[in-house]
Amino acid sequence: MKKKVIVAIDGPSSSGKSTIAKLVAKHFNFTYIDSGSIYRAITYLALKNNLVNTQSIDVVSLIDLLNNCSISFSFNSNNQNIIKIDDVSVDNEIRTFEISNNVSLIAEKNEIRKYVLKIQKDISKNKSVVMDGRDIGSVVFPNADFKFFLDASLDVRSFRRWNELKLSEKDLKLEDVKKDLLKRDENDINRKFSPLIRCKDSILIDSDHLDVNEVVGQIIDIIDAEFKNKY
Repeated sequence: MKKKVIVAIDGPSSSGKSTIAKLVAKHFNFTYIDSGSIYRAITYLALKNNLVNTQSIDVVSLIDLLNNCSISFSFNSNNQNIIKIDDVSVDNEIRTFEISNNVSLIAEKNEIRKYVLKIQKDISKNKSVVMDGRDIGSVVFPNADFKFFLDASLDVRSFRRWNELKLSEKDLKLEDVKKDLLKRDENDINRKFSPLIRCKDSILIDSDHLDVNEVVGQIIDIIDAEFKNKY
């Protein structure tokens, strides 16, 4: 392959983006970048510093905080990223229900999205990458070589998310997860800046009745077919 390749995978919360993107990146030996973890890390910082309440964020203080710390990635032996704040891994800390419940409030702020966009661009330089998120194909890499939009019904996504979280949060109810996802969907679709949309040139994959390997297989087949023609 003579050029760097960008694969954009977008979709709503808990549609399987991260799991799928990791496996696709591993197959092609590309770098996987979980853009959602950047927003989660920022949410973690905001909550830790009491900059979030039910309806609002102290954006000025949060930006000041971000300008005085470092959010970065290191890459493990599988070429996958581990997110760090000031060189300390926060991978486990950002995967809680509390973070999930507040991250869309953070992500809707234009100042935050601009900050994250710079990180996304910087860590993708001179690499073939698979990046997942909400606006990768529409904003971050509008000229990506491949664009996929993963979707699934609210019920299916809620069950998947609950099944993932219940191991560490035993009192968590499926209905609470469903309410949270519905709220996040509404925020993601209706936010003013970089809303969740399906690009016209993206390939839609509905995973309601597909397992992980079937979705990964579809994406790999599509990329492989294009590689034979172009790369």
